[in-house]
Amino acid sequence: MENKLKTLVIGVMIAAIIFGGVYILIHASQKESGVNIAYHVVCTQGAAENLTGMESVKVRGTVYNTGDKEAKNVTVNVILTDTAHNEVVRKTVIEGKDLLPKGAMRVEFDTEYLRELTIPKTEVDVEIQVDWEGKKK
Repeated sequence: MENKLKTLVIGVMIAAIIFGGVYILIHASQKESGVNIAYHVVCTQGAAENLTGMESVKVRGTVYNTGDKEAKNVTVNVILTDTAHNEVVRKTVIEGKDLLPKGAMRVEFDTEYLRELTIPKTEVDVEIQVDWEGKKK
């Protein structure tokens, strides 16, 4: 009986060491880059100015780095998925920009996508993709 208890205690200790080590590795790899990109985006969709039968999707935003290391070579893409017209449009709105740490610098972007008006009205899905040098994919 004592041998089973000793074996159980040793097994539990080994499992705790292994799980603790895995947790530390995962936590360290998440903080390794020191870069934390944040962004605010506003999307509007409506009739295009001076273009009959067309609709405009406008995306305006700001991107910045709240981490403690500089983000090098930042690229921001706006991906617009228009299921009504079976289109996916990718627009690069920021390319090759360095963002200082601690939110010291903000970069604004603005883009527009024109499409034929749909009846009934359908929405265009907007996704923001941010990449930078050293980002793990």
